[in-house]
Amino acid sequence: MEKKAGYHILAIVVCILACVYNYSGDEMFSVGGFDFYFYLPIAVIIVLAALCAFLIAPNFARMEIVVKQLGIVLLPVIFPFVWSLMLWIIRGAGLVEIRKGIMTTAYLASGICMMAALVYITGENAVWWYLASLIIANSITAIIVVMSGGPGNFLGEFWTLLVTFAGETGELMKKMELHAITYALGCYLVYFGIENKNISKRWPLFMLSILCFLLGLKRIAVAAVLAAIVVGLIWNGLKRFPHVSRFLLRVAGILFLVSALAYVGAVFYGLYDYLEQIGINTSARADIYRMYRPYYKFSPSFLGNGLGWVEAQMNVWSSQTTDLVYHTHNDYLREYIELGMAGFLIWCCLRCHVQISSAKKRMGVAGEAIAFGLIVYMAITYTTDMTAMQSFINNSFAVILLSFQLRKRETERNSMMERENRRLSDPPGEHYG
Repeated sequence: MEKKAGYHILAIVVCILACVYNYSGDEMFSVGGFDFYFYLPIAVIIVLAALCAFLIAPNFARMEIVVKQLGIVLLPVIFPFVWSLMLWIIRGAGLVEIRKGIMTTAYLASGICMMAALVYITGENAVWWYLASLIIANSITAIIVVMSGGPGNFLGEFWTLLVTFAGETGELMKKMELHAITYALGCYLVYFGIENKNISKRWPLFMLSILCFLLGLKRIAVAAVLAAIVVGLIWNGLKRFPHVSRFLLRVAGILFLVSALAYVGAVFYGLYDYLEQIGINTSARADIYRMYRPYYKFSPSFLGNGLGWVEAQMNVWSSQTTDLVYHTHNDYLREYIELGMAGFLIWCCLRCHVQISSAKKRMGVAGEAIAFGLIVYMAITYTTDMTAMQSFINNSFAVILLSFQLRKRETERNSMMERENRRLSDPPGEHYG
């Protein structure tokens, strides 16, 4: 009883810390002249709390499940760092690039490890605890914005945001543009849409998720959520045809690689310049991509500039002029520039095919459908934003899969134990007819 009480107290503490983690957002602190995101030490504290809990009262079965799935989810985060070690040496990269590359990996990996720690401490309900922390963080911001601008103005701007489909954004709604949380909530909407029995069980969280998602409305996120749900539901319907699903998975993996590479090639050869010429507003993307063009080649011989190069280059340009925002707003281009063609294709494979195949192996068709839907959602957002490098969306992806696998494995284990107990309690001759 004391151990259970201790775990309950620890669960409450880490969930409060998760709220602080999500609310801290872009807040930074300085140590020795270097800036760090505030959520990094929070993630480390939660991971250390889980390790301490394991040392005091170990749950080996749960830890094994969590660690194995954690390794798979971390692959597309760790690979760019390992690949970049070679590139940094070859190019003689500067300390700024290397530090930014290391910190990017640290932020992403610490967040995903924090999700694993949350799952170990709170079990399969970690997925809902993390969702609650996202909603609370978003709600705190909303309350502050309402108090500063008034309820009437807030609701008026929110209505305008909805009816114009984010075409017109007021000053109050701009303060609600918490893109990291919005994209993270999109993962949950995909999860609700595919595993729709959760809607009736968790309808308050579902409704609040939709509300918070709409407060930070992103058009690409809406399109991505809808497309992902459709794909996930179709994939779920193929469970009666395993040979078809295996074939389609291979086709989907190849299509993802080809499409991602083709998109980078199209950007390199002036797709956005052409869009500007025919009168389509690309929000300065054509100018930005033109500036990056001299620093990479669309060729197998291009090895990449190394993780952290894009951010370091953005800082250089930003120090020279403030006329443009130099974010790539294109994760495929960013990964290609930093990893080169070979590294980019490996990263795509680790991000897509490996995650879905692992989900099928460890979680069955239902888990595969969820993983597929989430990958489709994230892949679409990569085209116009930088979500691959955002911790919150990667955290949501990780905690959904970790919690789902834990629930499946523990349900299977409990069923086996029940069957074994019934067998042992039955009269000796009953099993032999």
